[in-house]
Amino acid sequence: MAKPPPPLLERTARGRERAREKLMARIPSWYSPWAHLGTTTGIGLAVLALGLYELHGVRPVELLMIPAVFLVSNAFEWRVHKNVLHRRLWPVEEIYTRHTPEHHGVYMTNDMAMRSTREFRLVLMPAAAILGIVLAATPLAFGARLLLGANCGWLFLVSAALYMVGYELSHLSYHLPETTWIGRRPLVKWLRDHHARHHDPRLMQKWNFNVTIPLFDWLHGTIAKKNDESLVDDSPGAAQAESLSEEMAQRG
Repeated sequence: MAKPPPPLLERTARGRERAREKLMARIPSWYSPWAHLGTTTGIGLAVLALGLYELHGVRPVELLMIPAVFLVSNAFEWRVHKNVLHRRLWPVEEIYTRHTPEHHGVYMTNDMAMRSTREFRLVLMPAAAILGIVLAATPLAFGARLLLGANCGWLFLVSAALYMVGYELSHLSYHLPETTWIGRRPLVKWLRDHHARHHDPRLMQKWNFNVTIPLFDWLHGTIAKKNDESLVDDSPGAAQAESLSEEMAQRG
């Protein structure tokens, strides 16, 4: 008589362990987690330094560019997370792979913490992606400069770059062990709880897409309330939970 399959959570836990082992084995020996973090944050700080050098006689009204860029960036974050990071779309399939089968395949709601700093590789975006986003924002900043003046152009670019740094540091803080000094901060605990619900495979396609401040989650009504079982569909969700870990475990 065939033995019944092990419970879903046990199977997904095994899959996640295999996924973690394979992903960690693929990290090059030369990889430095602190250089990775320093490069991603350094890009934003370099733009900040250049912006501070170029800004002159900023008027109070020009400072409104900062919250305006925050709003646009928060909306962009929500939209890209929902429509790109969780969908296999050409020609950005690799972004989906790194986020959904890999990142979500290793970290789930009740097991969010990194086990070593080398796992920065599984949480932080590549430095090239940060640089690419800053370069993509540059034409928009130039347009703001033409329409509203040089200060507004620089404020646009600096705000966009620092938003990306904030995104990276926020996301990293949610995946630190909860016992660390940063992990115990009340704001981090609140935001980590929001992000951890997104890491429930039954919820991740529809809920909690903001990683920084969940403003556009609130505006779009996509905040999943804690322990609200009416938000999930157990059968498809369970199948997806298993497929994520198994897909990643089988990747070479």
